Amino acid sequence: MNAFGDESTLRPLGLGEILDRGVNLCVKHIVPLSLIFLVYAAPAAIVQYYATKDFSRMMQALTDALQTHGPGGQPDLSGFERAVHSSSGTSAWSIVYLAAGLILSPLPTAALIAAVSAFYLGKTMTFGEAYRVASRRWLAVLGVNLMYFFAAIIAYIAIIIVVVVLALIITLLIAALHVVGTAIAVIFGIVFLIALLGFVIVAILAWEVSLFTCVIEGANFATSFANGISRVLAAGLRRSLFTGLAFVAIFIGLDVVVLVGQAVSLALLHSWIVATAYVTIVQVATTVFITAFLAIFYYDLRVREEGLDLQLAAQTTQPEALPAT
Repeated sequence: MNAFGDESTLRPLGLGEILDRGVNLCVKHIVPLSLIFLVYAAPAAIVQYYATKDFSRMMQALTDALQTHGPGGQPDLSGFERAVHSSSGTSAWSIVYLAAGLILSPLPTAALIAAVSAFYLGKTMTFGEAYRVASRRWLAVLGVNLMYFFAAIIAYIAIIIVVVVLALIITLLIAALHVVGTAIAVIFGIVFLIALLGFVIVAILAWEVSLFTCVIEGANFATSFANGISRVLAAGLRRSLFTGLAFVAIFIGLDVVVLVGQAVSLALLHSWIVATAYVTIVQVATTVFITAFLAIFYYDLRVREEGLDLQLAAQTTQPEALPAT
């Protein structure tokens, strides 16, 4: 296995090698990387706990009300109504949690990107250095997120238009060809859903690459947006789809671990505090691993398309300039 810390180890990698390097990078630097994200995740978990506490109480009150019958056999909803009236703080906590996710989360994300990238290239980066880099790139990362948000809105409108047009075409085919038209409509629908899934996967991957471009290369948000898309497309649709599918599979798999663990914690211990602590720990580890996986994919893209490995090797072998005489 190639050792981390030597720039000459940068080379085109297979998907399995990317995953392998991601795991090793996380294991080697799990403590500093986890601390970088934990300073955001822990307060966010506390806010989320209070945001969901009243909601959980309302759901329990509703369940109790449906199981308790008053005169005439009707459910007694008085307990549910009292829970609703006493939960005035839920919306405030929810707003704080949403605002933190939209405005503050790019800061630890950028810090984690900077640290993971430095460790992968064999450099050192302290907690403070990571956040200093992140603070300089914070607004630019926000700009990247906004550009993808507006692009998503435009894509959503375009997809709706395409769906309407396809629905009209399919309706006409079914009316004209009956059974054959129905078969064609089913095939059309399956192909469209597969294409839509592929588009979403590639778009998510492009967004992540744009974030790395913004933080690592110091590019502005517009350049990061364009480079993220062009780099993912330049890698080839097949490779991007496979990598994106691996990313989505990892994300879904770890989410399942979170949900199952949370459910078990609640079922055995009946404590939202324990469940929230468990979810926070797993989410921190998940975020670190996904960031490492994406960092290695980002550098692999640049090695394949831009010869980054050769550029870094050339920088390390340049002779020192002779002093002027």
